[in-house]
Amino acid sequence: MGHDVKYLPREVFDAEDSIFGESPRSKFSRAYTIEMYLANVEGFEGDGDFFSKFGIEIRDNSNFIVARRSFEKYVPVAIAPRPREGDLIYVPVLNKIFEIKFVEEELLFFSIGKRDPYVYELRCEAFRYSQENITTGDGEIDDLDKQIAYTVEIQMGSGSGSYIIGETVYQGANLASATATAVIKEWNPTDKTLYVINIKGSFSDTENVIGASSGASYDPTVEIDLINDAVYNDQFDNREMQDEADDIMITTESNPLGNP
Repeated sequence: MGHDVKYLPREVFDAEDSIFGESPRSKFSRAYTIEMYLANVEGFEGDGDFFSKFGIEIRDNSNFIVARRSFEKYVPVAIAPRPREGDLIYVPVLNKIFEIKFVEEELLFFSIGKRDPYVYELRCEAFRYSQENITTGDGEIDDLDKQIAYTVEIQMGSGSGSYIIGETVYQGANLASATATAVIKEWNPTDKTLYVINIKGSFSDTENVIGASSGASYDPTVEIDLINDAVYNDQFDNREMQDEADDIMITTESNPLGNP
């Protein structure tokens, strides 16, 4: 009665942000196929979708049940001895990623003896992407990372070579001592426009942006403003909502509460 999902163990837990509870260096480089049973088959639980003063929030919750025997069969014990809070579950049939918030090990309440759990109940909510690096090698999952990641447009000037989509670009003497790094989402050689995601550090217009794999090197024409809106994002509903909201209240980065 279950179906196959992808289990993504979280890696790198250091450098946690104690204010927002996020780990900016977290990454997901593995995906294991495992069968799970979706407990709430009639629909998502939780608070659903609603508007707040911070914008729209999606709080869809789902519970998954996985047999301990199946988990130990498909996931190496050295990677994860049991399902862990913070790990992700990708459900292909829903095209959605969930984050495990709590693992219930007493679902059967000792009805067959107080031993190691026979099943785990994974209480999850819709994953809120925070610039984590998702490179599992599974194209379907990795494409989601590129779609939802914050994208910055960089206009290039003089230079040579051709960037490769998915490679890391950097500024600095070398990649190890780079002052800024990012991953290429799209490269348009005709108008020399570079779109990058997973940005670490601040890019400037005083150094060339170098491709770690391709060796391509171009000089940015202007300093990159991470707050400025990228034209690429204009195709989404957020732009339409912002334009209509501007008729009521003007909100900018320097005045977040707006002018009535």
